[in-house]
Amino acid sequence: MTDEEIVEKLIKGDPATIKAFFFEMCRPMLVYIGQYFCQNKQTPEELIGEFYQLLAKDNWHKLRQFKFSCSLKSYVSIIASRYFQHKRDKELLPLDENIEIPVDKPAVHGESCFFMKDLDSILKRLQPFDRFLVQRILIEGEKPGDILDEAREQLQNDGAYTTSAKNDSEFAGYVYTRYNRVRKGLQKQMVALGYGR
Repeated sequence: MTDEEIVEKLIKGDPATIKAFFFEMCRPMLVYIGQYFCQNKQTPEELIGEFYQLLAKDNWHKLRQFKFSCSLKSYVSIIASRYFQHKRDKELLPLDENIEIPVDKPAVHGESCFFMKDLDSILKRLQPFDRFLVQRILIEGEKPGDILDEAREQLQNDGAYTTSAKNDSEFAGYVYTRYNRVRKGLQKQMVALGYGR
């Protein structure tokens, strides 16, 4: 389905689309963002359910404002980041209803900066293979074993790293270990920018 079709079905309250979008398609992203800010104080289902209620509020007001200037997933990740950050900080300021994604502007770090904007600036500095792993495993929620063929191709194109893995099992272990190292580094950099404290 296209983003437009997903939005249309969500606004109509289609149960299958709601389940697929929140609890399958966006699950890894929402759980990561929610647990990042809320420090594992809620279960993944509680975090997703809470965010679903926020987005469905006022007859899907925030979703109706989406102008399709970026992907639906990016738009939702920005709303989720801001919501869970505000929740963590217990600020009483209202959330901005009119979210726009800045184009071709340098990242500005600070309280007013979007979480995903900062994350994107860090991702752009990663080696291509590391960026591929973060995108496919952390953001899209795929398992290392399911992306081995693409990972091999990415690694060959990267040229910055090599592996001595002799079979699929060893290569899967390499991918998983490498991904965990990148994820921890990413988390440290986000903490250094003021997130998750």
